[in-house]
Amino acid sequence: MTYLTERLKAEFLVTLGMLTILLQVSTADCQTNQKDFPVLKGQYLGQKPPGNLPEIFAPEIMTSPQGYHYTIIFSPDMTEALWSLMQDDYNHTLFSKAVNGTWSKPAINDFAEGFDPLDLFYSLDGNRIYFLSFHPDVPGGVERERIWYVERSTNGWSQPELVDRIIYEHPTHWTFSLSRNGNLYFTSEIAGSDKQDIYFSVFDGNKYLPPANLGPNINTEGKDFTPFIAPDESYLIFARNGTDTRKSDLFVSFKNNDGTWSKAISMGSHINSDKHDLAPYVTPDGRYLFFISQKEVMNAMYWVSTKIIEDMRLMNKNREEKRK
Repeated sequence: MTYLTERLKAEFLVTLGMLTILLQVSTADCQTNQKDFPVLKGQYLGQKPPGNLPEIFAPEIMTSPQGYHYTIIFSPDMTEALWSLMQDDYNHTLFSKAVNGTWSKPAINDFAEGFDPLDLFYSLDGNRIYFLSFHPDVPGGVERERIWYVERSTNGWSQPELVDRIIYEHPTHWTFSLSRNGNLYFTSEIAGSDKQDIYFSVFDGNKYLPPANLGPNINTEGKDFTPFIAPDESYLIFARNGTDTRKSDLFVSFKNNDGTWSKAISMGSHINSDKHDLAPYVTPDGRYLFFISQKEVMNAMYWVSTKIIEDMRLMNKNREEKRK
């Protein structure tokens, strides 16, 4: 009887392992909605780049029925891509790599297993991946969003670590980004209200300094969130709800010569719709703006030429000159 019990137990564990593998494969296949992943060559997963009007990114690949919490991100050398498949209450991070110009079939990459990472962001050198997670900072601690990171090594990725305490003590939420010099821009929830503001923290080379509110040219009485900072900090793109929670629009602000921020302006009807538009991200080569929109399907990824940013910069310059 003991032998039979042990044998059944062993067979059960083998079966469970096989089911786990099948589930992971099936999840990745669900992302492509086909058995054989197409041959994709060239940058941006081999997709034909858009022009000045937003287009859904890689519709034959990005097929998550629940949509996306944030856009795909690319490594600085544009040879790696990471995105998250929202599935019920869990987010599977998918990874694809370009080898000799051809992208691999997306595979689950649980580089932060057990942390359910959200809102990924590569460091400038590509050797860190930052992310948000509800994982408690200590066993049994409070579960709320904090910024973590993993470091690349010869054996893969390190165990997740928290950024400086001065940052994770802030009530962070959806999303954040880093400039070339390491300065951190993030959404902070205002205690006791539905208000959200965008803050930034200067990196002095060793640690982060106390976060500061970006002020009234960026933040309003409503929700200002999902910031993307240009690597040189010359512009900031973010989403704003204002006091109308039925939709959010993308806004942009430009850094003035004196270091202040210009009054944020809407990115217009070419970008914004009558539904939610949010979570901006600009590719490391500076050529394309990605964002999430609900204008056609649930939380789809869109991309468009960054010429729109330069057009907005010129519009802002003309506006400021008229005020003088």
